[in-house]
Amino acid sequence: MKVYPLVIFYLFCLNCSSSDNSSYDNSPPNDPDPIGVVQEEVFYISQNIDGSNVSREVLLHLPESFDNTQTYPVVIAFHGNGGQNDGWISRFSHFVDNGEFIGVYPQGYLNSWNLGREASTADDVDFFNQIMAQLETYSFFDASRVYGIGSSNGSAMINKLAIETPHFTAVAALASQLMVGTLPDSSTAAVSVLQICGAADNTIPYEGGMAFMGHHFLGAHESALTWANAFHCNTEPVIEMMGADQILTYIDCDSGKEIKFHSIENGGHNLNAPNDPLFFHRIWDFLKRF
Repeated sequence: MKVYPLVIFYLFCLNCSSSDNSSYDNSPPNDPDPIGVVQEEVFYISQNIDGSNVSREVLLHLPESFDNTQTYPVVIAFHGNGGQNDGWISRFSHFVDNGEFIGVYPQGYLNSWNLGREASTADDVDFFNQIMAQLETYSFFDASRVYGIGSSNGSAMINKLAIETPHFTAVAALASQLMVGTLPDSSTAAVSVLQICGAADNTIPYEGGMAFMGHHFLGAHESALTWANAFHCNTEPVIEMMGADQILTYIDCDSGKEIKFHSIENGGHNLNAPNDPLFFHRIWDFLKRF
């Protein structure tokens, strides 16, 4: 495997405000941890979109002490509408540099993921399946430890991919619940799901309904219960509180999976992540259990 020279990235926050806005982005929830030298590799997936051959970028984020003789878990992360794939680097550098996983960051066509109302008309399910086929060619890849994270538009895409493909072991859907018409059922491969929603989200309505971008969403609680029903979980959740936040966990699911719903009290579309230094640590703690 070819490893490119070390590159220094200087990132800025694409949406540092704690309030919602109507851009249906937004990039990954901000993590203030600084980054330094980043080791990366890029590969490209060729895809026909609207009659044109498009080369789509996938960024690999590698540990500083990368060892190509061992296998690693991979976290495949999908940015929000209008976002960039390298926005995940600062969020995950702590974990990647410690060798906990390799980050895989695809770039959405026209900076978005196609759910039927976005600028992109790409077949992103096919794109994802091609990414998985490419990862199979890398010596570090462990197909039994594939995790997905998505934010906003990328979160809705994570839900779609978890429903329509069998690749993920566990996923974290940040700031998007399930959409009407894209729901798990008995044919869906069992996957553990962490759903995090802001109770004061004005971009994707917490109680469900039509959002401004034209998608119809389930309510946040209904979404979590839909996942639980699809995998025959115990539908009486374990309830815990984290400060003012409520966390519902559905256990005893098919294949040892679990559905967890973290409702962030007074949380907007950015989930109050800029004020929570352990935000991504808790997400990784959940994912790596499966």
